[in-house]
Amino acid sequence: MIIRGKWLLWHLIAVVALFVIAFPLGDKHHGMGEHNAFIAVVGQVVFTTFLLGAVLLIVAALVALVQAVYTRLPGRQSRRSA
Repeated sequence: MIIRGKWLLWHLIAVVALFVIAFPLGDKHHGMGEHNAFIAVVGQVVFTTFLLGAVLLIVAALVALVQAVYTRLPGRQSRRSA
């Protein structure tokens, strides 16, 4: 599977959206979660999902970079042209 820029872009948008959602929710000490335990739990779950998505985005970007360099090596033919 080749990681394309379009996939990275959509994943970046999803990660940013998760952060924008998690930020005002907060946890049991900050944000809206300070006043409501359920919202604090939801905020923690969304923030954890954001962190996992951010790590996946970084790993995928590194893999895409390695794939881009590998396909541009001299003597390496693309599968489409074969």
